[in-house]
Amino acid sequence: MVDTLPAPYGDEMKGISQATGLPLGIHIWDMSNNTWILTEKLRTLITQINFTRNGEVLFKTTSFAGYIGVLTGLKPNVFSISVNSRTSFHGGYEELTMATYTTSVDTQDRLLESSMHETSINTVKSIPISTRYGYVLVTQQGASDRSIIVTYHDVGYNSATQFHHFFAFPEMIPITEHFTIYHINAPGQEDRANPLPSTSVYPTMEQLAETVNDVFNHLNIKTAIGFGVGVGANILTRFALKYSTKVYGLILVNCISRGIGWFEGFTLKWPTQDMPQQTWTDALLTYLIWYHLGYESQSTHPDLVQGLRRHLEENINAKNVVKLLNSFLKRTPIVMERPNELNKNANPPISLKCTVVNITGFSSPHKDDVIDTNDKCDPAMSSYVEFSDCGGAVLEEQPAKIAEAIRLFLQGLGYISHLSIPKFSIANRLTEQAAEYKRRNGSLSRAPRRSSAPFDSVDSGLYRNDSQGDDMDDDPNYYGHELQLRVDTFDDRNVKL
Repeated sequence: MVDTLPAPYGDEMKGISQATGLPLGIHIWDMSNNTWILTEKLRTLITQINFTRNGEVLFKTTSFAGYIGVLTGLKPNVFSISVNSRTSFHGGYEELTMATYTTSVDTQDRLLESSMHETSINTVKSIPISTRYGYVLVTQQGASDRSIIVTYHDVGYNSATQFHHFFAFPEMIPITEHFTIYHINAPGQEDRANPLPSTSVYPTMEQLAETVNDVFNHLNIKTAIGFGVGVGANILTRFALKYSTKVYGLILVNCISRGIGWFEGFTLKWPTQDMPQQTWTDALLTYLIWYHLGYESQSTHPDLVQGLRRHLEENINAKNVVKLLNSFLKRTPIVMERPNELNKNANPPISLKCTVVNITGFSSPHKDDVIDTNDKCDPAMSSYVEFSDCGGAVLEEQPAKIAEAIRLFLQGLGYISHLSIPKFSIANRLTEQAAEYKRRNGSLSRAPRRSSAPFDSVDSGLYRNDSQGDDMDDDPNYYGHELQLRVDTFDDRNVKL
């Protein structure tokens, strides 16, 4: 029986038996009488065990000396867990072992796994860095000494509100576990930041790109993958053009590469003027909500509108946001062209030399700008991804789908190739989930936002009603209408999801 247990638990039981001289199985369970034969002796074997890693207590258990697995566990200041099962056994030791093995060993693994996620993914380290244009706060997420992703947030957000939770999202965890992520906060944009002096001159977009280089030098980053949203995408694009050897790939969400138009600048002059006070105006809040969500998402996702408004009012300094926004609205266009024989040796460079993926939503207010940016990239090294049923807030509206797009992009660069496509095909699972939701609630109903399935829930049949039989399998179009994968342009790397 012990040989059927997976490693290392079977070997541990054999080792204990050899060290103590007790035979396997017989010393625990009386197979003829179905009773414990060492009840009194077990009392003296009760132990308190602390499981440690690098000198730190991960969890505590109450068990028997020699028992493999955990029946009762306590993670200090987090949670406790215990196995409590009563049943009738007719198969003796073998049936008892099979019944308790899965729960007790799985409990031990879960306690260990929870600690790993807590320390490497959910725990964020803050790193203040002095740059030539002021102090910036950089936060580190994920384990150290791995391949690096550098992120830059959009206006009105910061690293905590835009990226920390996203990289801890269930579908992003397999990616986060294999990378060191550095999140750069623009000056004065971190949560509850002190107001910047009224007389201070905020850095331009080009200067903010230089602060990224200062961060690279301070952290000794030789090369990294950039991940920017909105303003952050603009800054990282400028950085990648000037320091091409330091960027291996770019993930750009709602990237605007053009300059500000005269009409746009005129209409935004009043709501974005520098404010002496630190409170928000209705005009500025209205503009930022439109900028992030677009009109369609505002009407279909009122919860996003309320959450964004509450975040801006409670977590972000309005005066500092206006300074960053004014810097963005005074931006110069990014001089960028597709590579050709005439510009391949241009100085300064005007062509991106890294692999790029441009991402936007179907109803995003910046969709045309993203298409324009994508047209300026090398067709052989760029992709355009557009998510249906999504506005400007791609990370909030479709986190599971963008997680899959990022996974595929990273695998194209040679990373995380071990993650299998069937297991991590998030879009396919969400398609089936949306179809099931519409079957239950009507064809005109809308599947809930951020509704993502566990990795194994489809395979275990959670979306199948037993009374349906095989009717769903007989309809080839049942799951086909929700997710459309089609060629958008002449380049088959440009797809719509």
